Amino acid sequence: MGKFQTFTQNQFDLTADLYATDVEAFAQDEWRVKSNITFSYGMRFTRFGQPWDGNGRLTSFDPFAYSPSQAFQVTGNGNRVPGTGNPLNGIIVNSQVTVPGATASPFGKSVAPTPNNFAPRVGLAWDPFKKGTTSVRMGYGFYYDQMSFSFYETGLVSTNPPFQQQIIINPTTLDNPLAGTTTVSNALQDVAGIDPNFKTPYVQHWSLDLQHQFGAKTIVTAGYFGSKGTHLSGLVDLNLLPPGYALTKTCQSNTSSATIPCQTPGQVFTTNSSTAAGSEVVLNQIRPFRGYGAVRYLQTAFNSNYHSLQIKAQRRFSRSSQVNLAYTWARNMTNSQNEFSTAPQNTYDLKAEYARANLDRRQVLSINYIYELPWFSLQRNLKEKFLGGWQFSGITVHYTGLGFSPATSSNDPAGIGFLGSSPSGARPDMICDPNANAPHTDLQWFNTACFANPPAGVNRVGNAGRNVINGPPTTRFDATLSKNIRFSESKSVQLRWEVFNVFNHTNFATFSSANITSSVYGRIGTTRDPRTMQLGAKFIF
Repeated sequence: MGKFQTFTQNQFDLTADLYATDVEAFAQDEWRVKSNITFSYGMRFTRFGQPWDGNGRLTSFDPFAYSPSQAFQVTGNGNRVPGTGNPLNGIIVNSQVTVPGATASPFGKSVAPTPNNFAPRVGLAWDPFKKGTTSVRMGYGFYYDQMSFSFYETGLVSTNPPFQQQIIINPTTLDNPLAGTTTVSNALQDVAGIDPNFKTPYVQHWSLDLQHQFGAKTIVTAGYFGSKGTHLSGLVDLNLLPPGYALTKTCQSNTSSATIPCQTPGQVFTTNSSTAAGSEVVLNQIRPFRGYGAVRYLQTAFNSNYHSLQIKAQRRFSRSSQVNLAYTWARNMTNSQNEFSTAPQNTYDLKAEYARANLDRRQVLSINYIYELPWFSLQRNLKEKFLGGWQFSGITVHYTGLGFSPATSSNDPAGIGFLGSSPSGARPDMICDPNANAPHTDLQWFNTACFANPPAGVNRVGNAGRNVINGPPTTRFDATLSKNIRFSESKSVQLRWEVFNVFNHTNFATFSSANITSSVYGRIGTTRDPRTMQLGAKFIF
């Protein structure tokens, strides 16, 4: 009793001690060209230093420091052959730390080669009729983005050798887990790296809007707003194979096994036929960086763009009563799915990732209103205190759904090697529009028959794009009834009854699964909040 098979523990629970130096300066001026034209301009200088570790444990995988001659040999079951390679092959460390087998590098402080980042800003305001009722505004701005520490902490300091190794003791007991035989794992270790040619990400914003006042109480604004993101950071798996490579004669010279799938054209790699423990072990012998598993590599190779029509209208009535409307019709596109956690399906074809951004909502409508009863506002007696001071307000919103990506599991027809620990994932083929004539029920929101695994022998990944499934829209009415009781000019009590989702309308949120192999594929998994109420009171003095 108490005996178990394996005790596994990482070498350290490392804590990152990261530092970075930022330098910024800004100058701005405004020029009144004419009485009805104002031109503003400015310049920001930005230098974001890359983080570095005060403990000297910041490491990175550099593909240019990797040597095939120092690579581990890999067995038929996908593990390293002990003693056949350099466990730090391609790993670079801080130059102040001497680690045998690793490459010394000034990695950290000087990884970003773009220190001189100048960001101009310009704006123009024009009153074309010189009446103060119409204005035309336009602007352009350049904005640099600072790199998050997150990937350094979780991807580099806490993952890479030599400061992080996995120890396995097998077999042992609960009361004395160190009594077993200690071995260093021969499984392929995942590593992480940041491109030494890291570019500072930046976004350009531009806008043009027209505002006009109708009468004394109505203002309408309509404008175009756009942006473009360049050198955005994102994750790729450098250790994936090119599609179809494992099914060609080329791979035969890169493996010591005569039974690998490259000699069986048309074979589909799945966890049931050609893998072990959920990893395509037969492909580990021919990966680009043999001896390693997934290589999570942060690059600034991604881009985005945003275009929108935005309309706002405001109508004021007597006292504080008013109605405000805001409508946005937008399109947000990118080839980056997620900055740190997920990677493109095919590292060799980033163009195929260009699709709706994860936060893309095509249409958003918001209406808020306040209506204050116009009588007995002075509340001079008991009757006026009871009948006066009532106010009704609310917010109504409607927005279209987010995009969701279809997925599949245990299927790799191109022999890329993303089954297992890779941040990349498989998408199926799309054979029809999943949003056309969709059921839109909780048991089946979209047409689930529009996706299927790629057929065997096609030597390619699934052709379905990212976020091609339109998620559920949201419509919600919130309202508040409040009563203000005045005791003096400076003292009053406010009573509030707030109701959220007044009509208790069911708003679906996300799917249980968009994976075609799941038993709950296409079903709604969560809903947004039902109707809720709350009462409140506050004393104002």
